[in-house]
Order: sequence, then structure tokens, then C-alpha cells
Amino acid sequence: MNYLLDSNTVSDFYDKDSHHYPQIAQRLKLLTTDDHVFLSILTLYELEYGYNKAPEDKKSVIRKKIEEAKEDFSILALTEEGSIHFGRLKTSLVEKRNLKKENSKKHNIDIMIAGTAILYSCTLVSADGIYVDLKKEEPLLEVENWNK
Repeated sequence: MNYLLDSNTVSDFYDKDSHHYPQIAQRLKLLTTDDHVFLSILTLYELEYGYNKAPEDKKSVIRKKIEEAKEDFSILALTEEGSIHFGRLKTSLVEKRNLKKENSKKHNIDIMIAGTAILYSCTLVSADGIYVDLKKEEPLLEVENWNK
């Protein structure tokens, strides 16, 4: 099985003090050699943003987490085909939630990550509730929350 880790899952996994670290680490240990775990390039974008806005005394720890994540997991790129999934998912979410234009931009990265998960036939691993809503509209999107 293929898994795509969302940014919140990655952050919790690389923070051993996180309340969710034990559950995520245990789930990763249970995977077999037939399982593959990926990150979206967008997760790296979000991690880099976190690094740049962090206080100077925290930057070295965050940089180490980013580098470990890049070593531990393969990175999936954005693609033209993924943009088709993004367009469909975003339209569905905007209509379902009756979002105004300014609010519709708020979830772009999440929707792009969901589109990537669909494109690469990955189960999206996240605690973010937006994916539960997207799953209701898109049966191809598989979602698991490893924080439980």
C-alpha cells in the first residue's frame, strides 16, 4: 500500500515529545516491505515556511527534522494530471461549504496534497478534518488518521 503523509503527521513524527508521536511511530513500524510512504513536495514547502518563521534558537532543530524527512521518505511532485484532481476537489469543497472567494484559497495546499494522494493511489495520512470532507465528495480519496 502507498501512504502520503500530510504536514501535521510529519511534524508530529519528528517531534518525539508530541502527544501523537507514539501512535505514528507504531503505525510506521507495522508497515511491510510492500508498503511505501511518501511526502508531497508541498509538505516540504510548509516545513520550510515553519523553519523561516521560527525563532533563531529553534531553527537548527527544525532544519534537522526537514533533512531527516527528506532522507526517510520519497518526495512526490506536483503534476499536470494532479491539477485535474485539484480542480474537481476544490470545486466540490467550495460548493459544499458555500465558501466565499477569499475563504476558498485557505485550503489550496491541502487540496493539492489530496489530489496528489489520488493521483499516486496513496492513502492520505492526516489528522486534518478537511480531508474527511473531501473524502465524502471523492471516493478515490482514502484517508487515515494515525494520531488515534
